[in-house]
Amino acid sequence: MELIHKRSLPHWYVSGAAHFVTYRLAGSLPVAVVHNLNKRRDQLLAKPPNRPPGEYRGHVNRLLFVAYEKYLDWLRNPRIASMLRENLYHHDGNKYHLHAYCVMPNHVHVLLTPSPVEVSPPLDADAEMVVGERADAGSPLSKIMHSLKSYTANKANRVLKRTGTFWQPESYDHWARNDDELERITNYIRANPVTAGLVSRHEDWPWCSCHDRFLIDGDTTAWLPTT
Repeated sequence: MELIHKRSLPHWYVSGAAHFVTYRLAGSLPVAVVHNLNKRRDQLLAKPPNRPPGEYRGHVNRLLFVAYEKYLDWLRNPRIASMLRENLYHHDGNKYHLHAYCVMPNHVHVLLTPSPVEVSPPLDADAEMVVGERADAGSPLSKIMHSLKSYTANKANRVLKRTGTFWQPESYDHWARNDDELERITNYIRANPVTAGLVSRHEDWPWCSCHDRFLIDGDTTAWLPTT
């Protein structure tokens, strides 16, 4: 079952599928940029080409993601990054299976598959249904992200001796439709620190699954071992 919910950004959930999620620090994306991305999204979705609706929405999602990523700033705090990594591993094998991740200076990329036990409540008869899709409020992915972000926001604020919003309210998510897309996503996660100029070798960034995997068996992919 594919679920979609449109707030400022589109959200998809598909039971049993791997989901690629990016969540960012609050205030790191200018208001004008958000406005332009929303306007571009609405324009694209208002004039769909002659292709399957779900496929086209995925295409629009990827286009927006490329634009979204252009506006990143690079700030680093090792204590916060380590805490985020620990939090991701804490829920692995329980709420989800963690495939790959990368904690960057102002955002986190994670590829995970929600656990089957994380089940959505049934929908009422008036819920919107379009090609197997429905609103994602209360979905496993929504619950997972709320848990990850609320815990880390509170702890990070204590570490930094600050108050206020830590994460942007919404995350950017995309579900992987096939094995080729899974590989592209994982390669993208792996490449982030090198692309940003933080390290010269992928496995040298200490807060990513590529580094963790390298320490386990010398493999330099971003894929974590299956447990």
